[in-house]
Amino acid sequence: MSSSDLLVLAQDARFGGGAQAQLDAFLEAARALGRRPVTTSAGYLPGLDALNQLRGGHRLRGAAAGARSLWVVAPTASYGVAAARSGRPYACWLATSFADEWPARIPHLPRARAAAHALNAPLLLRLERTVLERAARLYGTSPSSRAAIAAAAGLRDDEVAILPLPVDPERYSPEPDDAWVRRLQRPTVVFVGRADDPRKNAGLLLEAWPLLHREQPDARLVLVGTPPATPVSRGVEVRGEVADVAAELRPAALLVLPSWQEGFGIVAAEALACGVPVLTTPSGGPEHLVRTSGGGEVLGGFDATELATAAAALLRDPDRLLRMRHNGRDHILREHSPQRLLTLLAPALAELDPDG
Repeated sequence: MSSSDLLVLAQDARFGGGAQAQLDAFLEAARALGRRPVTTSAGYLPGLDALNQLRGGHRLRGAAAGARSLWVVAPTASYGVAAARSGRPYACWLATSFADEWPARIPHLPRARAAAHALNAPLLLRLERTVLERAARLYGTSPSSRAAIAAAAGLRDDEVAILPLPVDPERYSPEPDDAWVRRLQRPTVVFVGRADDPRKNAGLLLEAWPLLHREQPDARLVLVGTPPATPVSRGVEVRGEVADVAAELRPAALLVLPSWQEGFGIVAAEALACGVPVLTTPSGGPEHLVRTSGGGEVLGGFDATELATAAAALLRDPDRLLRMRHNGRDHILREHSPQRLLTLLAPALAELDPDG
């Protein structure tokens, strides 16, 4: 196959995060299946989200029309305007919908950014609907993701399929049980993500931490990723960006995911693969993952006292944590292995390949 036989429309790579992890998973799986994907994006000018997608759709339309196979792999469908304008079949593998992604961010945005969002939102919603309606196939990353995409497209949930995000079980592997159990005497709670991103809601965890630390004075909280903008309290270690997230997860007693909304929440799956139980807010993707796997606990809401109380109760119960540890790891090996994505992606790629 030629170097441009599979064109992938994606978010600008500078944003990184879960969107990049999803794109990387798709590209790696496509290559393993013998494809040679080429990625492109609409480009980015701050505050001009809708214009970025329109300009990109015009600029990339010809490439999209000429590619043998065409996919949109992005956080939301609006990144696929070029596909919708290409006049040819394409598929979308998306994390969420515009309506689900933004409400958690808007109240915390600077005034100028909130105003820009208000101006861009109506057109972005129309672009999203157009891309979804013209797609030959739609895929989400989780049941929560599927429901959001189906609602945005005006479809039933069962009309959107799921391609599960994979986790490398070798890279994200647990340390021996006996060593991990010994660490529970001086437990580490870990947060991984952009603590300055309002959707990640790190402030809830930082508010809860003094309450938890009072109950567990030997515990420490490690923040991995972009640090928060405000000072942290006693017992909190700001690790910042790291080269190996698995090494930070593996010794932790608990991962806390306080997000307002997540389409999937890849870090929750990575923690479960490392044998680390997950305490999460009812944020969508992670909520389903934790309930289905039995690898952690889902909070009832977004209350700091509830978070601190639930975390303290888990840290006082090594037997329960150990059961969660094994349940979570087993679920990831079964449902989120790289091989499972290959098995599901192979026919999806073949369906849109003219020679498939």
